[in-house]
Amino acid sequence: MDLERYLATRARLVERELAARFPPLRTRLRQAIRYSLLAGGKRIRPILALAAGEVAGAPSRLVLPFACALEMVHTYSLVHDDLPAMDNDDMRRGRPTSHKVFGEGMAILVGDALLTEAFHAMATARGVSAERTVRIVGEIAAAAGEGGMVGGQALDLAAAGRATSLARVREIHRWKTGALLRIAVRAGALVAGADGVVLRRLTVYGERIGLAFQIADDILDAAGHPASDGRTDLELEKATYPAVLGVDGARQAALRERDAALAAIRPFGPAAEPLRAIADYVVERTGLAPHAAEPATPAAPPVPVARARRVLR
Repeated sequence: MDLERYLATRARLVERELAARFPPLRTRLRQAIRYSLLAGGKRIRPILALAAGEVAGAPSRLVLPFACALEMVHTYSLVHDDLPAMDNDDMRRGRPTSHKVFGEGMAILVGDALLTEAFHAMATARGVSAERTVRIVGEIAAAAGEGGMVGGQALDLAAAGRATSLARVREIHRWKTGALLRIAVRAGALVAGADGVVLRRLTVYGERIGLAFQIADDILDAAGHPASDGRTDLELEKATYPAVLGVDGARQAALRERDAALAAIRPFGPAAEPLRAIADYVVERTGLAPHAAEPATPAAPPVPVARARRVLR
């Protein structure tokens, strides 16, 4: 399997769908929405949704509206996170942040619009039963709200500049970043109607990879490579794994989460190869070696994870 090609193909699906949902208009709001939403990025959340859907048997065309909705929610959170009242970042993905270009008021409205349009995209999705759609919408709402991403952001703000325990850092990461990654995996599976052991295993994978992803971002930030191109966690006095465990301890924590994620999807065979490769990449980008344990399916060829750096950066 060529992971780079897989990721690029799925990212193009997402990019085309997002661009089609927000075609160019002369309004300042539409220009600001497209500026942030179509600025590139990892697209890891929609890609995880598509990959999980493949494992559970859902065609990409059915998963795509929900995958794009997740990216809209994620982008709204970045636009708001960059505001002066939050992290006060000047740069995002190599260019000025939304509020620097369009003003703070318009940046707030961009976030408001993207969050609202995300739910519109899901509510109008075709080919998925009303029962499944309602369940997915409910779970994404919970993952994005007070009991998930927004609640985690509140905990993150409260912990800044204070001595923090490992348990609290884990809680912040599970809510702020992990909740949306977890539901990304679950959403793809739920579109397919997955339940029971398949859904449970994919949920564990989502939980563990979500935490590993944020730990990896913490490590990169500690090394002077903040994911947002803005101020570092040290400057913002954020609660992070390196701050509590040191960089080496954080790397070991990322490996443990990666290994737990891989163990959860071991029975799924070749269909889960993209999920395995993404899990390896998450920790490999911090300088750790890729997974070396025996593969879930002996006949499966090795995945060129290192070649994915250009796609998932």
